Amino acid sequence: MEILIINLTRMGDLLQTTPLMAGLKAKYPESRITLLVNSAFTEVCKGIPYIDDLMEFDMKGYRLRLMEGKHSLIENYKILDTLVNNINHKEYDLAVNITHSSVSAVLVSLIKAKELRGFTISSEGHRVIKHPWVRYFFNVIPNRDYNPFHIVDMYLKIGDVKPVTRGLVFNVSEEDELKAEQILSNEGVHENDLLIGFHLGASKDDKTWPVSSYAALADMTHRKFNARILLFGTSGEVSLSSDFDKCAETRPINLVGKTGIGELAAVLKKCRLFISNDTGPLHVATSVGTKVIDISMANVHFMETGPYGEGHYVMQADLACSPCGFDVKCNDRVCKSLVTPEKVFEVVNVAMTGTPEEKNFDMTKMKQVQVYKSHFKEDGYLDFTPLIQRSLNITELYRMIYRPVMNLKSKKISREIDMLCESICNEISASYTGENLSQCMDILKKDTFVLANLVSLTEKTLHDMRFLVDEIKKDNQDINKIKELWQKIEPRESEIERIGHTHPCFRPLTLLFTYSKEALEGKDLQVLAEKSLCIYKDLFKKSEIMQEIMFRINIFLKRNAKSERFAVMS
Repeated sequence: MEILIINLTRMGDLLQTTPLMAGLKAKYPESRITLLVNSAFTEVCKGIPYIDDLMEFDMKGYRLRLMEGKHSLIENYKILDTLVNNINHKEYDLAVNITHSSVSAVLVSLIKAKELRGFTISSEGHRVIKHPWVRYFFNVIPNRDYNPFHIVDMYLKIGDVKPVTRGLVFNVSEEDELKAEQILSNEGVHENDLLIGFHLGASKDDKTWPVSSYAALADMTHRKFNARILLFGTSGEVSLSSDFDKCAETRPINLVGKTGIGELAAVLKKCRLFISNDTGPLHVATSVGTKVIDISMANVHFMETGPYGEGHYVMQADLACSPCGFDVKCNDRVCKSLVTPEKVFEVVNVAMTGTPEEKNFDMTKMKQVQVYKSHFKEDGYLDFTPLIQRSLNITELYRMIYRPVMNLKSKKISREIDMLCESICNEISASYTGENLSQCMDILKKDTFVLANLVSLTEKTLHDMRFLVDEIKKDNQDINKIKELWQKIEPRESEIERIGHTHPCFRPLTLLFTYSKEALEGKDLQVLAEKSLCIYKDLFKKSEIMQEIMFRINIFLKRNAKSERFAVMS
């Protein structure tokens, strides 16, 4: 089986594709995987063991060509044409595009593949999102607060494969191991020295924790654990290491701009702990088995892009506005000041000593921050558990609910729904206080009526869609009857979409519905009608499952709204 994966994004995204590749290799042992990668990150691919053929494309250079306007349309097309010809030297059984740019969409539309999953364009130039979980991925962008899935797990679902690695994968070569040993030896590091890595920068300044805070944390960590502090970063982040030197008492080992990807991975592998903003090196660290503390700032949604693996930590300001939207321009990044060196050091202490989190945090120091720990749930996918008990808010509750809504195949599996509802209730009991339960219960009750309307609308339309399909299949179609049925269906479609606009908690359902309709292709009326019927069936199934779960969770909230200790729903 020939498989093409198109990933023209950044280093972290590339590493986050490795579980997908591992899953495809496990499902199709005889398969060959061709990876089309941004040439800026070719070096990363040397450590990814699942790639049989590697193809490069200078994405940055091509974008510059398009923006400069110095080259003709024909010249720019020829570059794409050459690339497509190289890719199409064989036909692929499956092509998966996980680069959601317009350039990749055009490129993918020209590739020879029996099955395509991802973002592409139709022959008329319209956007087409192929595969339900790719549509879910696009739905996440405007509905991030309700998304319970990490990007790695979304990739797995796009590939229709099970998780087999329980982490990212990067194999460090013997050559890079030796280089790392030499680098550290030159810096006076001995075999038994305790190493802790820091990465001071990020792709954008608003995602960075202040250098002065890193410096203070380094001093605390050195004093408590006698740790050697290693600074990592790109050549463009050298000034940050200079600022660190001005603030810190401890003298770090400065490797900023001095390592390639392989050497970086090899040195990180020797670190006991790695503390970083949301960066590519954070994912390199997790892929070589190093424990990570991710300091999540500004618009970073760590639920999607945080450290993937068991037992990593994330710190984030506990604010109503955190994380902020991608288009927000904040004049007062209070989140940066709330996450203090003292608070991060509490997590460092837990990570280093291995003592139970809830017994080891000095709660007087942890005001207005939240700490999360990564773990794999029963479904095999990653989740982040809050370690400091705070009041439950309705958005967090809906995020819990959406996990089984999107995972379950049918409402008929009542025992499975029982178990999933029990798991949600256990999670509420363990991680949240009862302070806000009554308010959540009131909101959930009101929203239940709205969802009942959505279920009713969908059920009625599903009924009419079945008649419509039956009529279209007839040799002697009754055109007037078809028009009459459609006149009933069309306003209900508009009402379904309106519910999503007016009630954001249900927008993931209605937007998936909209994207699925947009993805319909072809001119055969019967085929289009049958596919539309499937779209309505899916919306009805998900809405019914959500209705059932909300009903059961509301019973749990009622039982526990006035109790000091939560009891698991039987």
